[in-house]
Amino acid sequence: MAGIRSRRRGELEQQVMKVLWAAEEPLGATQVRDALQGRGPVPAYTTVITVLDRLTEKGMVVRHGDAPRRVRFTAARSEEEQASLHMRHTLDEVDDRRAALLRFAGELTDDDLDVLRRALRDD
Repeated sequence: MAGIRSRRRGELEQQVMKVLWAAEEPLGATQVRDALQGRGPVPAYTTVITVLDRLTEKGMVVRHGDAPRRVRFTAARSEEEQASLHMRHTLDEVDDRRAALLRFAGELTDDDLDVLRRALRDD
């Protein structure tokens, strides 16, 4: 019998990525699991390993080492780089890129718009 899902789909992956982005050095699966304390139900060690393996397959995480107890993980890109990549991929998937950009820009805060204006001027 399948268990009841206590997180939304992809939420654990996002939480694991947040842990890796905050880390100053590569982390083992146990360290990742320990860092998830206080962020909802703590997943089983095997679940953390599965999530890390899936994130590695997606190219979001880099696996360091081969010995089972010595494997460490790091984020493949910074959080900002990952967000930028996600936005570019989303734009590539829409039929009307211009409309999507206009909608996106129309929903930005004044502060975000100022950041974009400065970035475009500096480029």
